[in-house]
Parts: sequence; C-alpha cells; structure tokens
Amino acid sequence: MEYGILAILPPLIAIVFALLTKQTILSLFVGVWLGASIINSWNPLTGFAKSISDYMIPSIADPWNAGLLVLVSLAGGFIHILRVTGAAEAFAQTATKKVNTRRKAQNVTWGSAFLFSYTEPVLILGTIMRPLTDKLNVSRVKLAYILDSMGSPLASMSPISSYGPFITGLIATQITALSLSDNPWTLFIQMIPYNFYGLFAMIGVLYVINTNLDIGPMYHAEIRAIETGKVIGDDDKPLVAEKANQFPEGYEFRFWSFLIPMILLFVTIFTVIFWTGNIVENGFRGSFINSNIVLAISCGFLVGSISAGVGSIITKLHSVKTAFDEWTQGIINLMIVPMILVMAWSIGKIAGEMELGAYMSTLVGNYLPSFVVPALIFLLGALIAFATGSSWGVFAIMMPIAVPMAASLDISFPLVIGAVISGGLFGDHCSPISDTTILASTGAACDHIEHVRTQLPYAILIAVCTFFGFLVAGITIGWLGIITTGILTFAALFILNKRTKSLPSSTNINV
Repeated sequence: MEYGILAILPPLIAIVFALLTKQTILSLFVGVWLGASIINSWNPLTGFAKSISDYMIPSIADPWNAGLLVLVSLAGGFIHILRVTGAAEAFAQTATKKVNTRRKAQNVTWGSAFLFSYTEPVLILGTIMRPLTDKLNVSRVKLAYILDSMGSPLASMSPISSYGPFITGLIATQITALSLSDNPWTLFIQMIPYNFYGLFAMIGVLYVINTNLDIGPMYHAEIRAIETGKVIGDDDKPLVAEKANQFPEGYEFRFWSFLIPMILLFVTIFTVIFWTGNIVENGFRGSFINSNIVLAISCGFLVGSISAGVGSIITKLHSVKTAFDEWTQGIINLMIVPMILVMAWSIGKIAGEMELGAYMSTLVGNYLPSFVVPALIFLLGALIAFATGSSWGVFAIMMPIAVPMAASLDISFPLVIGAVISGGLFGDHCSPISDTTILASTGAACDHIEHVRTQLPYAILIAVCTFFGFLVAGITIGWLGIITTGILTFAALFILNKRTKSLPSSTNINV
C-alpha cells in the first residue's frame, strides 16, 4: 500500500508534540500509535496493540538495538558509581587546578572528543567531563551541544568507527552495481573534505566556545549557570536523575579512585576491540573495522564499575551490598533512556514501513537539474533524518539514489557522498527522536528537549551555509564549495558575535 504524504504524519506529530509538551516518551508513543493506526486501516484499538507487538518489541529484539540498550544501562551504573564513590569529585578537584575556567573546560571537552573517534564520544566523554563543567558553571545543555557536535560528525569521518565500514559498505554496493572500479575506501577518505556540515559543525562549536557566542535559549542557559551556578533549569527534566552525595565528614577524595576505573575502562575497551576484530589476522586498523564496538564499550563500563566499587569497599566507604545497590540504582536512574530509544526506533520502523524516505525521494527527484543535485541531496537527506531520527537510515536510503545519479550526470562521487552524509548529520542533530541526540542529552545529563532547543540555532546556521556550499560546488567545482561554506560560516558567526549580547565578564574568571 502506498501512503504518500501520510507517511510524514507520525514523526511530524511526535516531533511537534515533544517540542510543545517536553514529554518525550509520551510524544513518541503518540507518533507510534498514530502510525500503527494508519497502517492498520485507521483502527486506533488495533494500532495501540500493534504499537507494542509489531514495533516496540521487535525494536528491542534487534541485536544491534539490544546491544545499545545494554550499553546505555551499564553506562547508568558506571556514571552513578563514579559519583557516589567520590571519583567524579576527585577528578573535578584535580582537573580544576589546571582547567580552571569555563572556556578551558569547554575546549578540553572539544579536543578530548578526538580521543574517541573510533566511536561516538557522547556517553564516555560526558561522564568524564560533566563533573568538571559542573564545577566551572558550564550549563548542561552547552555540554550536550559540544558532545553532539563532535559525536556523529567525528565518527562519520573516522575509518575505524562503526560509521566508516557502514558507509563504505553502502558505497561499495553501488560501485559494484554500476560495474565501476573505484575503491570504496578511497571514496570514503575523499568524501571527508566534502562532509561540509560535519566539518563546520565541529569548527563552529570551537568558534562558539572561544568567542562566547551563546544565542537564543543557549544564552539564557549560560547566563543562569554563570550567575546562579544552576547548570540545569528549574523546570528541566534531566535524563539522568542525580541526588546530592553524602560523604562522611572529613572524607578525602583520592584521584586514584577516578584514575584506576578510567584506565581499566579503556584497557578493557581496546582489549575487546582487538579480540573481536581479530588483530592478529586483520591488523590494527582492520581490528577496529571488524570489531564489536558496542560490546567493547559495554565491557568497559562493567569493568570500570567493578573497579570503582571495589575501591570504595577497600576504603570502607561502602560495603559490598551498598556498593552493588548503588550501581543498580544508577541503572534504574537511567531507565528512561532505553524507553526513549525503543520509542525512537519504533517510529523509525513505522516511517520505513510507510516508505517515507522513498516518497520524499520521488517527490524531489523528479525536479533535479544536475547542478543543484548535491544541494538538494543534502536538503532531502536532512528532511528524512529529521522525520525519522536516523542518520544511518538516510545513508541507506540516499546512497542508492545519489551514487547512480552522480554517475549518470557526471558529478563527483565524493561530493554527492559528502552531501548524503551531511544531510543525515544535520537532520539527526535537529531531531528530538534521534538516538544519537538522545545519547548526547544522556551524556550531559540534561533535559532532552532543552538540548534540542538550544542546539537548533547553531545547527540551522551551519546547515544554511552548507546548503550554499553544495550549491556552489555543484555549479563550479568541489573545492570552491568548501571555501564558500567556510567563508559563509565564519561571516555568519562573526556578524552574530557582533550583534548579540556578550556573557558577563566573569565567564572566564577562575571559578
């Protein structure tokens, strides 16, 4: 059955409802229910039941999704055990001796993301940096913006991330179908300079950090954090529930209580990567490409949690029972995130069943002059990612359209591939039903809808410049598109910086 324009209703209703009510789970369920009802002849009772049996449960049963749910749950335990053992506070106290201003804390967060380029850094980096940014009065939504702007964009350009092999596999399928001899990995590497949105989202956040360019809702969040010390708004609903820790009087926070769990975390991650990726046969780079990253991070969180718990038992801060109770409490605190992810995947599954991507592709594909192909591929990919909450879905939908189109119209392969990736990243950043955006809110422990609201102005600004960059690249040559995007981005940021209110001068004074 063809659903046509009806296919956009479920994700659209969910997104609008979420932005209006700030009730993420309820909004997503309404979208799932509506979609299931439409699919089942507009019967709301059947749609209600099918929402659970045909969409939510199968989403949980998917091996990749199930692995991510385990990862997120273990992350909750790890985050909480670092807090209640004093490890997070020990790190903050030690780090602020060197990283002693808000700007330094944000720059360190930005730079540290490159250490996690083999995967999205949002959960691990958020866990590490949040105690420090809290202590220096950086709002949680600002931390989430940095995490999100560095997460997917950086991973999408890393050949040793889960993104790299996935994207390359899609490219390889199309190259084979077209009987071409191009090397898919070479095209992936050549695509990186043309991933305009990903590149300038990362560069843009660095500019924002170092010029204090906080605009719209982000400005008010930062002002509140600086003037009152409240890194979360009074009405915000953080995805990670936190309570004030109670430590015995005179308790000494020891840096090793943070250092040892973190060392074991990374040792475990790399050990599992090299094991599952068979480093002996595949080599160093090949082991990353073939490894199970989700399993590696899950094992890392578990081992790190165990070491933190053992440390607190040795120092007699906790008994075995209370340490384990605290770890399980951390998992419970984060249960809202798996529920949101299940709902997001369910609505994505409905969008796929209703062929939303194919409908939008057909709608636009009939009106494509060759010189605007890269720009419109970017725009279409962004719309699909926003509506479905999945950048990977966009890659899978748009790559079979973009690569053959580039071949028939003699357009640069790296350019159109870059347009596909950029569109998926931008739509993903703007969508409250995106799993990566949800994970960024989780890593920063902030209100999810507030993260979307505060990040949106920056994402749209970069996207507008990116659109014109792809337009110029299509009319002329690719490198002029890079220059155009860069000039427009910095010009827009510079003008905004001159016309917006500056944060109080205390923003860079030691806290």
